[in-house]
Amino acid sequence: MIVRADGTAAATAGATTVAEATAAGATAAGATAGAVARTKDWQLSLHVVEDEDTTRVHAVLDADGDVLHSDTLARRNPHDAPAPAVGDDFAVGRALVDLGHQLLRAGVRDATGPAETE
Repeated sequence: MIVRADGTAAATAGATTVAEATAAGATAAGATAGAVARTKDWQLSLHVVEDEDTTRVHAVLDADGDVLHSDTLARRNPHDAPAPAVGDDFAVGRALVDLGHQLLRAGVRDATGPAETE
């Protein structure tokens, strides 16, 4: 299912309908009458710089006010033919993986609370 920023939704191949997904979610969560879904707008910015055999990416994720940054790079093997798009793919992919790891760590930290000090 795809949920757009304006709150509208569309089923994707193999997905249930919006009504089925809504009903299943309400049942699974034990939703109360009058519950309202929240939408959030997260912004991802990718700054890609190609410099000869190196591609650098600075990624910024604004997760509803919490901002995460990632700086990654990819280098072409000197034995490979120049292919800037491949460097873009690797560098951007690494930045997105890094942001994903940061989000997972933040989720664990938020779920478990602050670490206790002795």
